[in-house]
Amino acid sequence: MPPSPSSPRPTTVGRWSALVLASATALVGTGAAALVLLPPPSWDAWQYGLLMLEFSLLLAAPAAIGLVLALLSRGRASAGRPRPGRARLAAMVAVVNGVLLVMALVPPAALWSTARAEGVRLDLGQYTAGFATSTDREPRTHVYLRTEDGPDGPEDLELDVWEPAERDGDAPLPIVVNVHGGADDLPQSLFPRWDTWLADSGHVVFDVDYRHFPDGDWSASVSDVKCAIGWAREHAGEYGADASRLAVNGQSAGGLLALLAAYTSDEEIPPSCDVPDTGVDAVVAWYSVADGTADAPRVPWRQRHSPIREELDEGAERMTGGTLEEVPEEYASMSPITHVSPDVPPTLVITSGHDLFLDPEDNRLLVSRLDAAGVAHRHLELPWTEHMFDINWGGFASQTTRHVLDDFLSEHLAP
Repeated sequence: MPPSPSSPRPTTVGRWSALVLASATALVGTGAAALVLLPPPSWDAWQYGLLMLEFSLLLAAPAAIGLVLALLSRGRASAGRPRPGRARLAAMVAVVNGVLLVMALVPPAALWSTARAEGVRLDLGQYTAGFATSTDREPRTHVYLRTEDGPDGPEDLELDVWEPAERDGDAPLPIVVNVHGGADDLPQSLFPRWDTWLADSGHVVFDVDYRHFPDGDWSASVSDVKCAIGWAREHAGEYGADASRLAVNGQSAGGLLALLAAYTSDEEIPPSCDVPDTGVDAVVAWYSVADGTADAPRVPWRQRHSPIREELDEGAERMTGGTLEEVPEEYASMSPITHVSPDVPPTLVITSGHDLFLDPEDNRLLVSRLDAAGVAHRHLELPWTEHMFDINWGGFASQTTRHVLDDFLSEHLAP
């Protein structure tokens, strides 16, 4: 029996259902885009935005489906009369999904172009390889320094030693001292998958903890990193490592510490333990601030309009003992760009192009200063990547970085 004139036709029901689904993809996609593009209202929102950006290629699929559904939902009534309300809504939803589709494709397309320029062949199959927060084995953990001035009394500072799963011969391997970023309650091996990759690429990795910028004494963290560098050199033989070949590598705050440990003398900032050699042969800084002086580029727009800005400013004031206007000399001393000279070691600078915490111009100025000083250096700027992009092990940014980092270390830690 045919449907009665008063009952909706199946095609009409189907078109409305398609429009509802298309509207849902548009709404979800708009929320994801807002997390990426707008000032984050909280730390949690920033973290979700990081994941949305890192996996934006996966967001292209629902946007494409929403676009198709919105176009299919347009139609006419049985008598041939147009339904202008539904048609206008469908057109609007189609436009939104179309824009979201383009936005989802822009970051991976830009990174694909960067990878080609760097001579990297990306593997699309790795895109969903998971996070870098776990790995296939455990390190050996040692105490390298016992401090007497921790917030709760004496504090043991530890480091994790990561060795290759298999060795090719008995030749000692170069050392990579890794310095994590983040807060003081994070483990030293924050992204252990990178540690095992570095180890299996032919290095012995020492991933170190440190006192996280004690109030009014930011240099204590640099001293701890120098102590860890010296400890790694002294104990290199126990792990089949070559004490004469060592690079220091750090992310975010760890990158700042790596640069300061590499660029300053022991007279300027002494190590926090008695070690004979704190020098390094190369340094790698990931999305790390280089200039905290009054001449530094402005912080990104998203940070300036985010509630977390106040917390960041308070943290800087606690570390230095005052504001930039009150203690400009402290901000200058903790700015790696002010320590650049022809004597600093070869440097790899890795820059996130869409970083909440750092204007890419900061790193570009550091690279320019290195170039003017005649320092061997390399700069990898990754468009449309957020601070801490390396949490995504298979992402295009991480794949490109592995290639460039391996080339840099091979060149500057060669026997």
